[in-house]
Amino acid sequence: MEIGSEYWLEDNKIEQQKVKSDNKKVFLLSGRTAIDYALNTIQHSKKINKVYFPSYCCQSMIDPFIERNIDIDFYTVSFKEGQLIYEIDCEKECDIFFAMNYFGFSQYGMDYFIEKFRNKNVCVIEDMTHSLLSERKYNKNSDFIVASLRKWFPIMSGGVLINNTSKHLDTSKLQDNKKYINLKEHAMIEKKIYISNENQNNKEEFLKEFSKAEEILNEDYKNYNMDQKSYSILTNMDIKEVINKRRNNAEAIYEYLKNQNKIEYLKNINLKEDTPLFVPIFLNNQKRNELKIKLIENNIYFANHWEIPKQLKEKCQKDIYNLELSLICDQRYTTTDIAYYINIIDNIL
Repeated sequence: MEIGSEYWLEDNKIEQQKVKSDNKKVFLLSGRTAIDYALNTIQHSKKINKVYFPSYCCQSMIDPFIERNIDIDFYTVSFKEGQLIYEIDCEKECDIFFAMNYFGFSQYGMDYFIEKFRNKNVCVIEDMTHSLLSERKYNKNSDFIVASLRKWFPIMSGGVLINNTSKHLDTSKLQDNKKYINLKEHAMIEKKIYISNENQNNKEEFLKEFSKAEEILNEDYKNYNMDQKSYSILTNMDIKEVINKRRNNAEAIYEYLKNQNKIEYLKNINLKEDTPLFVPIFLNNQKRNELKIKLIENNIYFANHWEIPKQLKEKCQKDIYNLELSLICDQRYTTTDIAYYINIIDNIL
């Protein structure tokens, strides 16, 4: 049995639907495409000199700002005693405040800071990737909301940009990134064959294809649509079932976490309202890396949610990267699968 890593493509014999975007919501290739598109829209009417950005983030989220020579001022996000801590200076001078709620848990007060910056007429971009399937998805006063959809679902591409301003979203120049989509789709099909035990010798091949597809995306992500097949899969998906499976799996993980004393975790959660992307746990770096290695020996693949972006300089802003490990709770798996890997973790620790 293998748990984790990339999604595979299910046998989706569904009618292809045209991607429906408009002036208020546009479906794009990826989350970073959505961030780039928001910045394009803002820059039509305003010069952007500085963004106030969370220190806990992905390099791909920063790149659209770096490429525009926008100064990035990081506010510290840290983990302490079961809580995520934001060290945000509400008097900070900036052109954009970038907001995020992490892992789908909405109890950490980001709305307060969004309101503070909006009251100063600072443009707010909110990343709702982690809270996409929670009851509180985003703050309706944020100017732009972005999300990566492909983090949640078995689709080749998917990002969304929601526009809460009077600005016009020009979709006329959007194209399809066929090179990326074709390679990603083939890799997902090959993984499905592998998972179904129809070909146990193709793993190296599809892993290389996933990696190559990501390289293409890193180099060429701007001004691309979400592909039609991914959009069709998404619109035909039973989202309520996805939410129920994720919440049930997360509840099983938390039942274990609450009855042990080896692992730290986020304690302020509400699984009646929140739908986790992952369930993060926090261990010292050596223990975490040892756990990852031993889990891989059991064909269980958990990731550090993000690698440290090269722009981060302060040690206190890097600490959370060296502690966190993301436990999978997604809809591919049952609570029996969760119990299986929890038992392995418990024996290792």
